[in-house]
Amino acid sequence: MCRLFSRFSIEPQGIAEPLKEGPFSLVRLSTKDSKRLQSDGWGVGWFGRGIPRVLRSSGRIYCESARVTQAVKTVFSPTTLGHIRRASNPLKLPKKALSSLQNSQPFRHGPWLFCHNGTLSIPREVKAELGSWKRFVKSKNDSEVLFYWVLKTVMSARSGTPAARLKKSMQQLDAIWQRCKSAHPDLRYPYHGLNWVLTDGGILLAFCYANPEGFKQGVALGHKKQPYFALQIRQSRESIDVASEAWDTDSRWEALGHGVLLVVKRRRNRLHSQRFPIL
Repeated sequence: MCRLFSRFSIEPQGIAEPLKEGPFSLVRLSTKDSKRLQSDGWGVGWFGRGIPRVLRSSGRIYCESARVTQAVKTVFSPTTLGHIRRASNPLKLPKKALSSLQNSQPFRHGPWLFCHNGTLSIPREVKAELGSWKRFVKSKNDSEVLFYWVLKTVMSARSGTPAARLKKSMQQLDAIWQRCKSAHPDLRYPYHGLNWVLTDGGILLAFCYANPEGFKQGVALGHKKQPYFALQIRQSRESIDVASEAWDTDSRWEALGHGVLLVVKRRRNRLHSQRFPIL
């Protein structure tokens, strides 16, 4: 599984604290649990002059201090994302097939940047339902399949609110599962963790979801009293931070909530946010 963060603000901000300097930054979380090293790539995403950009590596973030320092110096934007990866392997691939630049996040398509924490356990079956979007999947990462599934079913749909479209998307995902679950007797659900963040620089969507049973398995890497998949948010008039784990000890951090979609937009130099229970 992985860890992620996103910052969405009125004025440009850096990423030193969430990426490197905070007591629970991605760099520090990457080695917090010796049995769950985040060793399979990392990356950051941001927008420069309205254009989405990514800096990614297939290496171990805790071994690449120079590249991390360069990322901190480079990224200064009102919209940023960061991700460290501990690769899931639902396709049962050799280890070397999982760690490559194409497998690292954030993913980018057109104006969109995307990060995911969790495992889509039936990527082949979901990819088969992507239609024309299937040709864009370049990696062996189930998270990239989920990215294009979200783009197809949520962001490209022509009617309804993002929350209504996401609810329908989850129902469609369950329908795929009902058709194929007999081929996966080892699986209880088609996913374990659907925490994701998606942004085009003007809107941010963050979804928090573990599985139908809720937050029952695993604790966070740094915050041991926090469930592993419980996304945290911190909100002010000027910015909204989203993270797998709060990167500092500020008391304003709060859990987003299981099955909740956060939608944030910029309007006239102000942030407008709403939370929608999906399931």
